[in-house]
Amino acid sequence: MVEQIPIDGGRIEAFQLLGGAGVPLLVLGGVELGFRPLAGMESVLQRRWGGRARGRPVTILGRPIPDDPADAGLILHPRVIADGVAWAVQTLDLGPPAGPVAIEAESGGGRISLWLTVEHPELVARLVLSSVASETPANSPMATRMARWIELAEAQDWSRLFTGFAAQMQPGVDASGQSPADDTFSAAARLQPRPSTPERFIGELRATLDPSSFVTSRLGEIRVPALVLAGGRDQVVPPDRTRQVAESIPGARFEIDPESGHTVRQSFRRYDELVESFLAEGDAH
Repeated sequence: MVEQIPIDGGRIEAFQLLGGAGVPLLVLGGVELGFRPLAGMESVLQRRWGGRARGRPVTILGRPIPDDPADAGLILHPRVIADGVAWAVQTLDLGPPAGPVAIEAESGGGRISLWLTVEHPELVARLVLSSVASETPANSPMATRMARWIELAEAQDWSRLFTGFAAQMQPGVDASGQSPADDTFSAAARLQPRPSTPERFIGELRATLDPSSFVTSRLGEIRVPALVLAGGRDQVVPPDRTRQVAESIPGARFEIDPESGHTVRQSFRRYDELVESFLAEGDAH
């Protein structure tokens, strides 16, 4: 069952899986979580994270849901979300052992996790970050792409948004100049319903473009073990941006799969093996 955690100006959803005796794991996904609530996605979450729960309790957090949709731009700022996540971590029974939690996050969830770690270091034991950028420079391809997503979402042009979104999640061109072609993405996009909470998606994207959400200058403060993974053919977050995050966190380990796209959890070779091994190191301590 999805639990609702009240926060200032709204609430955060949490879906928990009982698990083994390892350090509890907190999962934060990308900005697409702002399209709709977690409630109703329980079976999907169970399938995706059930394996991870064999070793530890797992809690998946959704994006904040504002009491007033007009406040989405404020409550969906990555630094503000991090404060809400901190409250959720302290409020929920995340399971034994007591103490800081491990975090597995991707894309926009990664920036939230970076803010959480620098602002609430007592809550975080170790970090797994995939396809993460600590900033979105103006006039960069990332900023241009996000601005286009906002434009389509505000126009409620969901077919074009989902078609482009799905294609950009896939690996880009390879060394031979070829890109994967799969008409199933366009077909699936045409079947997508209107998102139930698009204001959250738009609010987080706008905040991610705001320099006040950039956390690059504070990455040197992080003092927990970090595993940072990038897709060499990521069309959303350039791998060099993810590498920059790894190089800015003292002692962080960086891994790249040259063939993986933005959806590292699905396309990065040996992803689960790498992550499970890294999390087990924390269990041993």
